[in-house]
Amino acid sequence: MSVMGTKSIQVSEAFHSFVEAHKKEGETLGETLVRLTGGPRPEVVAGLVSEETADTMEEAIEARSQHQTTSRERVVEQFKAADDS
Repeated sequence: MSVMGTKSIQVSEAFHSFVEAHKKEGETLGETLVRLTGGPRPEVVAGLVSEETADTMEEAIEARSQHQTTSRERVVEQFKAADDS
């Protein structure tokens, strides 16, 4: 993830602990917040990235969405198979 600049924010210790608990290995707290919140809305970042970068981002989002759908379908099939046993 490229950093365009940083800002410090004050959060409660409880919220900091929550974010820290959801942090993945190698991820910064900022990256964790972006992941947990879904990142900035597209209309906020429009014009900040090139069209090529936007296309790459869109492809990555679609691929992830497809993977999640496939994973959900696989789990449902496993539960159905277990019920049939």
